[in-house]
Amino acid sequence: MKVLWPLALIFCTIGIAMGQGQSPASPSSRTTAENPRERLAFLVGSFVTEAHILAGRPLQKESVGRGTSEVSWGLDSMFLFVDERSANPVLGVYKGFGLLGYDPHVRQYVLSMYNNFGDHPQYHGTFAGDTLILSARIPAPGKTFDQQVRWYPEGAMVRLEVLNDTAGQGFVPIMTQVARRAQAGSNQTPVR
Repeated sequence: MKVLWPLALIFCTIGIAMGQGQSPASPSSRTTAENPRERLAFLVGSFVTEAHILAGRPLQKESVGRGTSEVSWGLDSMFLFVDERSANPVLGVYKGFGLLGYDPHVRQYVLSMYNNFGDHPQYHGTFAGDTLILSARIPAPGKTFDQQVRWYPEGAMVRLEVLNDTAGQGFVPIMTQVARRAQAGSNQTPVR
């Protein structure tokens, strides 16, 4: 027992010395460009949106929809709250709410969306360069299909692209959306 005490004291001294040499995570180490939440910062803000629904099966020619998007941090800055409202000839009035965050267990970003049509897809993915690429399997009448959403900054704007793979032959663009930051005191009224 007398031999164990000096060894215990040596280990404690080494542990204390090592603990003093390592400071807790400094603010600068938590706010690097590799911080998963910081990478989402370009999506935060109030936006006026213009969506271009590309010509295809449901439409013979391109259609334009207009709306708003409010994106803010919530739950101790762990998630982004996404509030989308728009009107277009294909979907009519669309209202969607989502939570976007980073899941450290699977090392992916996760977006859970809910809308006024009763849909609730959950997208998973990560960044490729400055583009956030998320994918989901979407249930549809008769069959399911894969969908991909891509967000990236473009100057002061944010661009969203939506692509579908309905036949297992690759993703085809179906919609692009440009989100311009709303001016303070803007007359833009959200779609209700």
